Amino acid sequence: MKKQFKNIVNLLFKTPVIIGVLMFFASCENDIKKVQELTAKQDSAIVSARNIEMYYTTNGINNILMKAPLLNRYVQDKGKSQLEFPEGMDLTFYNQEGSITSTIRADYSIYYEDEGRWIAKFNVVATNEKGETLNTEYLIWLQNEKKIMSDQFVKINTADGIFYGDGFESDQTFSSWELVNMRGTINIQENE
Repeated sequence: MKKQFKNIVNLLFKTPVIIGVLMFFASCENDIKKVQELTAKQDSAIVSARNIEMYYTTNGINNILMKAPLLNRYVQDKGKSQLEFPEGMDLTFYNQEGSITSTIRADYSIYYEDEGRWIAKFNVVATNEKGETLNTEYLIWLQNEKKIMSDQFVKINTADGIFYGDGFESDQTFSSWELVNMRGTINIQENE
């Protein structure tokens, strides 16, 4: 009787464990494609920094000052990296003498380091030393080509008037610009 009781107790304890182990192995699925997709994505930043100020220099001269409340650096497949500024950023461009030539600010920006390409989005404002101001929701800065551009609606305020376009292109200092499908209002002074 004691042996029978021992066998029943063993059976009661071992059976759920065996069933659990079998269910665990039966539920495992190793779809190689899914595993590769999950491991290929870099969803978390490898570097994150708050309240940053970065200077870009050429031959010891500060050309650009970048400020941002938050910077996240990601590395994608094939080692390509990008810097994301989810809380916005401010860029200030300087000439050889150290004077400010232009500024760009946006509520969101991303920089593709390997391409030298910045994308600024949401409440993008650019100004130049002539006091002209550009407003748009989307701006591309090609750092290596020293150009800024957009293929979306833009508004430029100047001393001569307000101009609108469905895109624009300019040098990175925003001193020489062209609008696509330009329209606007020109201020004319009357002679007395």
